[in-house]
Amino acid sequence: MELPVYMITGFLESGKTSFILDTINDKQFSKGQRTLIIACEEGEVEYAPDILKAAKAEVEFIEDEEDFNPEHLNELVKKHRPTQIMLEYNGMWSLRTMAQKAPKDWTFYQIFMFVDHSKYQVYMNNMRQLLSDNFSIADIVVFNRCEKNKVDKKTLRRSIKALNPKIDMMFEYTDGTIEQGFQGDDEMPYDLNADPIEIIHDDFGLWYIDVMSNTERYLNRNVRVRGMVFRASNVPKGYFVISRRAMTCCANDIQVVGILVKAPNAADFKDGAWVEVTGRIIAERQSAYKGEGPVLNAAEIKPTEAAPSELVYFS
Repeated sequence: MELPVYMITGFLESGKTSFILDTINDKQFSKGQRTLIIACEEGEVEYAPDILKAAKAEVEFIEDEEDFNPEHLNELVKKHRPTQIMLEYNGMWSLRTMAQKAPKDWTFYQIFMFVDHSKYQVYMNNMRQLLSDNFSIADIVVFNRCEKNKVDKKTLRRSIKALNPKIDMMFEYTDGTIEQGFQGDDEMPYDLNADPIEIIHDDFGLWYIDVMSNTERYLNRNVRVRGMVFRASNVPKGYFVISRRAMTCCANDIQVVGILVKAPNAADFKDGAWVEVTGRIIAERQSAYKGEGPVLNAAEIKPTEAAPSELVYFS
């Protein structure tokens, strides 16, 4: 039977233990389950016994990397019989070899990576390969201890998304505020002042969310985008959806996302065909939107190559 594992990695004092304590203290997460915390290093923050008891959690420490092996880990599981595991992984150990050392029945639900933004450049200068390896495996990276107006999100996104296109990014500021992904015109990965606005494959998910939630900023703007032709029963004649498949929350929840394209020759393009569409964004009331929504009024449609990655992500 599979054992759910939530993994948290990052360098010493990056906030891993605090995050784990906050998480197990959340009744929505614990739901009465037995949690085994496996901590591969000890930082400043200690695991408070009262919180552990209330959350039905136990802690085991592994100090040496050689002790992180299937035999020892299975012994810990047998001892505590948890229903889920929180793994506080040593940030100096590469994630690339971690999966080979874990028991076969462990299923990694999410891998979080914590980075102290104030030390990020020092880490990159001195441990670039290790950091890059970990970025390439993690599901979510949280940059904490950020100072307002001193975070170059575009540069971070370009460098990290090049290693792992599916990674989600969060920014936690010293004033306590948290931002998820990218917010504001200046933080979109594409040029909103371009004509046409060019949407590359990796940015389809971000663009889809933004054009659906902030349609007014795209109205009467020219856009060039690539995707698959898709039609559902509520797509009228003379239209198709320019779409991509997206993982909206988990591997079992794959959905088609996209916006309507309006074209007199829409019927010439079959479902599943990859196309590049250039046109102007207008707003129309459509049953597909259950109201008003963005429509790409096509000026040009031509065949194009499929995206290298089947799925798109929303950060």
